[in-house]
Amino acid sequence: MNLFDNLQNTMFNTVTSSMGYDATWSASDGSGDNAARILFTGPTEIEKLKGADFDPEKLEMEYKKGDFAGLKEMADNDLMEKVTIAGIGEFRVKSVLKKYDGKTYIARLQVY
Repeated sequence: MNLFDNLQNTMFNTVTSSMGYDATWSASDGSGDNAARILFTGPTEIEKLKGADFDPEKLEMEYKKGDFAGLKEMADNDLMEKVTIAGIGEFRVKSVLKKYDGKTYIARLQVY
């Protein structure tokens, strides 16, 4: 790994360790359970009060390449994948996008 990749990995691990959530995904194809530390974002009361770009259904989790291997492909095939985020709840994965760096994924979620 080059210097940038090492720094990126270290920063992601640092942020998820301090501000992330434990999440689990049981693949619908029965291939087993997967666990990872993720970042979660959802609408806040402050956004609602400000009225700026408030979307009550904007629920997303961010995870790094290597975690939840196969989730993007299953979501791309419209399979009903469920993710459980500790302390938050259960969600259906609507779609998964790869960020510009190619090493980070953003999953759009829907309350299960």
